[in-house]
Amino acid sequence: MRQLQIKSGIAQSEWNGSGGMPIPPSADWTFLDVTDRPDNPQVGMTYDATSDTFGPAPVIVRTIVTPAQVVSVLTAAEWQIATTSTDADVVWGMAQFQLAQRVDLADPQFAQLMAGLVSKGIVTAARAAEIQSDLMALANA
Repeated sequence: MRQLQIKSGIAQSEWNGSGGMPIPPSADWTFLDVTDRPDNPQVGMTYDATSDTFGPAPVIVRTIVTPAQVVSVLTAAEWQIATTSTDADVVWGMAQFQLAQRVDLADPQFAQLMAGLVSKGIVTAARAAEIQSDLMALANA
């Protein structure tokens, strides 16, 4: 016996009939016997109850990085210029960055910081896009 336990359309866990159920039954969960299913659904796949079909797992784009990861994609010259600038906007943005425990790339403040670095001539628009791309890759690695 194979049973997938589904919540919000995502197969969350599998139960093979032995031992206790990994998730106690409740109205929040759909329990589906998949013992003889030819499509061989797996945990993490999406389930469409209307058509009784499984599909690929949803893609979740992560946007959180650490300050150390941000520093890792900057050149030494970029970091030096940004941290030694006397421009009030740059000093304020860098202070917020250095106090952060995490950086959300989707946060409008991060976009403002990057736009400020471009407008102050610290990085070019192309380099800012490259930094953003590198950070998204790190967030989703």
